[in-house]
Order: sequence, then structure tokens, then C-alpha cells
Amino acid sequence: MRRAGLWLIVGGLMLGLFLGVAGLYRLRVARGDVFPEYSSLRADPLGVRAMHDGAGLLPGRESVRWLRPLERLQAGAGDVVFVAGLRRGSGRSPEDDGWAALDRAAVAGARVVVAWRAEAAQPEDWNTVREMRTDPWLKPEVKPKEATPKKDVEAGSKEKNDNATPSRKGGKFPSLDNEALPVHASDFERRWGFRLARRELVKRVEDADAVRGEDAPALWPATLPRWQSDLFFMPRAGDGWKVLYRRGAEPVMVVRTRGAGSVMLLADSFLLSNEAVQRERATPVLAAVLGDARRVIFVESHLGVEVESGVAVLARRYGLGGAALTALVLAGLWIWRRATPLAPILPEDEEIRLSLTPTAGLEALLRRAVTPAKLFTACLDAWRPHATESDRRRLAAAPPSAGAGDPVSAYNAATRTLSHKRLT
Repeated sequence: MRRAGLWLIVGGLMLGLFLGVAGLYRLRVARGDVFPEYSSLRADPLGVRAMHDGAGLLPGRESVRWLRPLERLQAGAGDVVFVAGLRRGSGRSPEDDGWAALDRAAVAGARVVVAWRAEAAQPEDWNTVREMRTDPWLKPEVKPKEATPKKDVEAGSKEKNDNATPSRKGGKFPSLDNEALPVHASDFERRWGFRLARRELVKRVEDADAVRGEDAPALWPATLPRWQSDLFFMPRAGDGWKVLYRRGAEPVMVVRTRGAGSVMLLADSFLLSNEAVQRERATPVLAAVLGDARRVIFVESHLGVEVESGVAVLARRYGLGGAALTALVLAGLWIWRRATPLAPILPEDEEIRLSLTPTAGLEALLRRAVTPAKLFTACLDAWRPHATESDRRRLAAAPPSAGAGDPVSAYNAATRTLSHKRLT
């Protein structure tokens, strides 16, 4: 009885431990601090779940999370795509395929909002910014020209080479079409026409964090408080960038049209965070960003929150969990049936097992053709043609008798007679 009570106490303690761990895990997941910063799955001040849930509560809106690779992004007209919490110059930034997917979405009519994490300036940033300002930009993007016949191309290139301006060394200046690419710009920056730089923007604490730019609507807030990032943008002239907010005279929020859609860049993701929505909410700015979009997409894959499609994922998506459980139960029953039969085992009847040897056929033939009484005589008849003359004489001098039909006794007597040697 004592042992049963002890096992009952141990079982109760194990159950309490399991319930406690499950409750703690549920609280952590509900709070969301197990997810990266600026994730729409995170409900603490560092997440953007308030934006995700709030956008989904608006009438006629749908708020979704993109958990697949960014290069597979599917967005177009009527969509707003948020990519928050990017890290400058790290592996957490989208690769070239991801930026190409964002560009395709903008060209198709979507509004793409890209926001970086706040970064503090470093002493060596001044030299880098100075080099970036002197680095030449390519000309603004133009529409591709129609195909020109080969003869016209050859004639045009020849005329162009003839009219080229000679340099001081007797060579020719390179054409503007072959201008060197900017050193301080990546592929997606050259595609959209901006540079992301960093330097100390505000030196005094009492200065405004972010001031409304010349291209921002008048209804937008004059300042955006708690803007802590020293990142800023260098828009390329001629690409149609509009400065919405500045910090220390440098653009920190810009927007441009791209195809049928638009691209908005933010140098700080705090504007989209849960803390900003609760305490420092810039309602006109957020309302203008959402606009009349029917679907709001929050990209999570660049933060490392990604779900790969597989058999288990598809089974859960299409409600096949019960079918899988049933298959497991049937497999267990089949294994149990093969290991331990459910029906009682009946006693087996005695059976005679025949063991056949290589000489079994010869023995059966001898039993049928030769009786035991004639067996020794048959053996002598088969032995005489192959025996020596002396053996035949000795066996004839003392012939063995079968002894009442006992061939074994006769065989033993004949063996003794043949093995006995006389001295001469």
C-alpha cells in the first residue's frame, strides 16, 4: 500500500512538472519574445504584431505573414509589403533574389516598405560618407530601346568612335553608357537609385529626432520622436525620390514610384514597432502607408522565421492529421497481430516426419527384392567375382551359416574366417 502511494505521488509531481513547462512555453509563445526583433509574431515592444493585428481588423483588409523564402514572394496591385528589421551589411539582409522579388512586386503595383534597424554612428563613418559622395552614380534608368538592325548598329558604333573626343594620352574618353559602377552601392541600390550611409546625424539631445521633409503631406506630424538611427539615404538624382522626413538634414524616410507601385525606405524600424504604435503612434503616416490596400503582407523569412513546405505541412494544411493517426493505429495493430496472435493457439497434431538419406532409395529397393534370409547369400554372390582365389578357398573351407536367417551373424563369421591368416 505504501509503494502504491509513493507511485501516486511521483505521478502527480510528474504531471505538475509537465503542466508547468507547457504553461511556460505557451506564455513565451504568446508573448513572442522567442522570435526575432521586429517580427509580426512578437507581442512585446520590439515586435510589430500590433501593426499585423490592427491591419487585419480593418474592414476589407487581410493581414498575412510571408514565411516562405523571399524570392518566392507573390504580391501585386492592392498589396502592401512590409520588410522590417533589416540589418545593414549582414546575412539578415535579403539576397539578390529577394530584392528582385521585392522589385517585381513594386513594378506589379504593390507598395513595398523596407525598414532597417537603428544603428549608431562610428568615428570612421565620416571618411566613408565622403567617399560615397564623390563616387559617381550611373545615369537614371531608362526604358529599353527597341531592337535596332545590325547594319544600323554597326554604322552608329563607327560614327560614335569617329566622333569620340581624344584624351591627353591620345586615347578616347569612355562613353557614358560604359561609366564605372558605383563602389558604395549594391545591386538593389543601383536598381532603385539610392545609397544607405551612416554618420552622426544629431549631436544635441534636444534636437528633433526626425523632421518632416519638403515632400511630406502637411497633415503628417512635424516631428517623429525617438528616432535613434544614424542611418540615412543618398537618393540618386533623376529617379523621382521624395524626401518625407529628415534627421540632421539627411533623408531618413524617402519614397518613389516604381512601375505601377511604389517603394518606401525607412532608416529606422521603430515607427512600425509595438512600442511606437502604443506610445508614439504616427497615425497619419501609418494610414497613408496602408492606404486602400486589400492585403497587408509582413515578410518574416529575412528574420529567420521560415516554414518549408513538406509532407507534414501539407497534411496539417489539408486536415489529414486524423488519417495519419488512423494509419499509425492500423500499423500498430498489424505489428501486434504478427507478434502475438489474438486468437488462442490450437494444439498441433502429432505428425510423422520422414527423413531421406542419399541411400534411402537403394535400401528400399533391397528390402523389396531380397528377404533377410537370402541377404547373406546375395552378398556372397556379389562378392565372389571380385574376390581373390585364396579368399574364395578359405571361405569355401569354412562356409559360414546364416544361422536361422540371421545375416548379421553369418557376415561376422565370414569376416573372421577371411581375416584369420595361417602361418606357413
